[in-house]
Amino acid sequence: MTDANEQSIPSRGSAMVAVYIDAGIVFEYEVSDAMKGREHAAAIIRTGYRHTPKGSNDLEWFPPHRIEKVKVIGGAESTAYRDSVRST
Repeated sequence: MTDANEQSIPSRGSAMVAVYIDAGIVFEYEVSDAMKGREHAAAIIRTGYRHTPKGSNDLEWFPPHRIEKVKVIGGAESTAYRDSVRST
């Protein structure tokens, strides 16, 4: 986990999965490629997020209703469907 104002940057060819929890916590980890990141995001949204801190054997499980957002940094490299945002 990085400082609240920092965003991790994945290494070349990989993607970073960031899981935003309702308590203001962001968990991040790197996966091998964009497709794997999208698969992880779909599973996290469906089943929740399981967290084991480095150096620990404890498992924390955040159920789906605690997850505010899952972001795959570097996960849209192969999509043809770019969007824009506007408000009403």
